[in-house]
Amino acid sequence: MNTDCGECGAGISVPEDAIVGEIFSCKDCSSEYEVAEISNGRVLLKPAEQVGEDWGE
Repeated sequence: MNTDCGECGAGISVPEDAIVGEIFSCKDCSSEYEVAEISNGRVLLKPAEQVGEDWGE
């Protein structure tokens, strides 16, 4: 399954056995995406949630 990066438009290849919640990154711009939905051989990616460090401050 292939889709396009929302940031740079490069192609992102997603394996056929990918599951919802799996993270993929764009090889061109390193943006990370999470598989949101897979249906009828099409994959929908959403930007992966970024978790910042909590240093207790």
